[in-house]
Amino acid sequence: MYRSTEIIQSFYRLNIPKEITKRILEIEREILFKNSLYEWLYLSKACRQAKFRRFFYEENHLLFMQDIESINGDGMKLNEYRNTYSSILRANNVYANHLERIRY
Repeated sequence: MYRSTEIIQSFYRLNIPKEITKRILEIEREILFKNSLYEWLYLSKACRQAKFRRFFYEENHLLFMQDIESINGDGMKLNEYRNTYSSILRANNVYANHLERIRY
């Protein structure tokens, strides 16, 4: 049995007017809608992050290996690469936040 049917039957047994029953069901529907929107937004963000991690690893794994070989144990080169990658990450995050704000 559906939840709304159970509510209607319970309220009918308690002799609660139809208008109140309808209003309670409307409020419940709004709450469920907001909760489902929140869950969808959360799931889409988690899915997007998982896809990004997979893409980033699969596409850039060889590039990272080449970078490790080119550093060849030099601390100064490692520091330069680390700074370069952190600046790229910051720029990508800023760009991603900007794209999220745009409404199509």
